[in-house]
Amino acid sequence: MRDERGFTLTELLVAMPILALLLAAVAGLLMVTVNGNAKTTGQLAEQSTYFPILDSMVQDLRTAMPPTLGGSAIVSATSTSIVFYSPDTIYATTGATSPFHLREVAYQFANAALQKQSVTSTNTFTTVTATTPWGNWTSPSGTFPLASFPTSTGWTTLLGKGVTQDGSSPAIVSASLTYYDGSDDLISSPVSSANLGLIRTIVISVTATNGSSATAQTTYNNTATIRETQPSS
Repeated sequence: MRDERGFTLTELLVAMPILALLLAAVAGLLMVTVNGNAKTTGQLAEQSTYFPILDSMVQDLRTAMPPTLGGSAIVSATSTSIVFYSPDTIYATTGATSPFHLREVAYQFANAALQKQSVTSTNTFTTVTATTPWGNWTSPSGTFPLASFPTSTGWTTLLGKGVTQDGSSPAIVSASLTYYDGSDDLISSPVSSANLGLIRTIVISVTATNGSSATAQTTYNNTATIRETQPSS
């Protein structure tokens, strides 16, 4: 006769709980892996949006220049906002370059988002020298410095709440702008008008959710060193 022996009832009662524990462990591991992948995917998607925008902001700050000889490149600076002048293309201290416009640019962290607005001059110049080669910078909004800038309704949201990213709107949890002089000494915020010309380095720090979970956050840091605060030959 064939051997038809199998598991006894006692053996099944012992084996089934062990098998259930193993299946629960495997299922838990799979859930952790899936959640981890979702978090990583969310962070990568956010980074692909945040890095280019913050890099563009840093580029604006690095090329900041005053609108007139003896003026200041920075109009105002607080821990959450900054207003400054910046050309719309690379310029040189001597010799001709491509004609550039001058922009008055404002960035602010507000309403869980990074917002920007700018006004571009209508006239252009091709050199920056020790003597002022231009008259007034003019724009559709008036002559620089503008009587009213930024305006309350001119903001465009670049990052954070209000910008759709992969079907979500991850908010900026916190953000700050920190200022240092040429000796790397901290300049307190808001920066007084007397100290605006001392600013040489600006540290940008942004913490944001990744869109998939309010508890999953990523912090971005970038630094802008102003290359030219006073054009000279």
